[in-house]
Amino acid sequence: MAVKLKPFNPRDISLSDDFIGFPLIQDELREIVEYLEYLTKITEEGKDEIKRMLVAAESGSLFLGRTGAGKTHALHCVVNEAKKKGYYPVDGSLMHEKAVIDPKDVREFFDACRKLAEEKPLLIVYDDARQLLGSRHRGGAEFDNNHQQTRPMLSEFRRQLDGLQYYTNPVHVIVTSATVIWHIDRQIARRFSRHLRFPSPEDESRKALFNYYLEKFGHDPSTVDIETLSFLMEGVVSGKIEEIVSKASYKADINGGLTNKMLVRQIIRYLQGPPSDTSLSPENKINVAYHEFGGHTLPAYAVGLEPILVTITPSADGSYGRNFHRHSDSIPQSSARYHFANVITGMGSTAVYQEFEKSKEEGRMSDLTGSSKSALSLYALKNPMVKMRIGEDDTYLSRGLFSDENRVEIEEEIKRIKNSALEISREIITEYHDQVVDFTENLLVKKEIMVRSEILEAFNELNIEPGKYYDAMCQALKKLDYPV
Repeated sequence: MAVKLKPFNPRDISLSDDFIGFPLIQDELREIVEYLEYLTKITEEGKDEIKRMLVAAESGSLFLGRTGAGKTHALHCVVNEAKKKGYYPVDGSLMHEKAVIDPKDVREFFDACRKLAEEKPLLIVYDDARQLLGSRHRGGAEFDNNHQQTRPMLSEFRRQLDGLQYYTNPVHVIVTSATVIWHIDRQIARRFSRHLRFPSPEDESRKALFNYYLEKFGHDPSTVDIETLSFLMEGVVSGKIEEIVSKASYKADINGGLTNKMLVRQIIRYLQGPPSDTSLSPENKINVAYHEFGGHTLPAYAVGLEPILVTITPSADGSYGRNFHRHSDSIPQSSARYHFANVITGMGSTAVYQEFEKSKEEGRMSDLTGSSKSALSLYALKNPMVKMRIGEDDTYLSRGLFSDENRVEIEEEIKRIKNSALEISREIITEYHDQVVDFTENLLVKKEIMVRSEILEAFNELNIEPGKYYDAMCQALKKLDYPV
């Protein structure tokens, strides 16, 4: 019985209007479409020998990347453009529904494609067809051969790809897969000479994706803080951005409008899991708010770091708040100023405890440990040999590669750095005592989550000067004998 081919039905999206986030990849996709159009042109002109050589050199394209990276979205865009050029998209999933594909299935599928190609150009589409690409894994210095069960199928698949050059009308194959290129059968990769790797989007791409999906769900992107959302989603694939916007949109429909808080909640759920089943008493809520804002956000801002987010809502790991900041133009990442600014920020929780008695302990242990790690990174600028990984609960270098005298010296230096940072944090908290109380009790406790634009607006209204303690930080660094 002959195989009955079925069409691949793409979503109603276009390459020009709906593919966003990866400008260079979009150029590659356009090139694929232009290549397909050229194949049909030379076929109509009777230049079969040129068409044969082109198809022999480039049987198809591989779209590779993590799940959710945007491969399928790109595939649908290309299929729609190819249809405009007269191509008929064939759904290859008919061939790879089995765990182990029989070579006969491969042969019969391509026999049906050859017959259809007598009438029209074809685009054969395999979405997430990992088993068609082989499954080599690293064994020693080389990659092992494909699994014995798949070798007959792969041999037949390669043979059929070689035969595409002899079809009446041009045929191009597109395969998407989360497989990395070095796990793919070498001969298959050679025949699919066009490889597109879909990475996690960079900052500008993430902003474009947020804008795109917000508009798709009927929201005005200018009403939310795209910059903060983009920062929080660093390293996250495109599909998760769509998922987060869709979930927040559902909440918005119920609650009467989309807010930054709804989007940030969804991001936190994705990054940290659902909130823990603990709830905060009013008193604990105020303590955490003082800790996250007065302890961390304000000292970071006062020495020149950029505030991104402050929250007092419970998290999946049982902790009660989050504070995010990043380096600024005046404090480049990995500089002595950046590491010392992080120590000042970490020691802020101790400053809040001392000045307000609003922190749960004398600075949470995680803050003290984080301050020690930042202090060690600062110390390593002068002593690169001690830049080593330390455990989560360590407060000084303890790998045993140095003498007791060395370890004591390092511990004393870290203590000296932390004490200097604490002194600056206490000055900041003392000067802005009234502003800390106002921001914490009248804004953060009520909102629970505040993003960069809201924080900066509140700072402006409270007359909190950005980077006011930057020079004091630099002077302290000089006294500690570190580069500024």
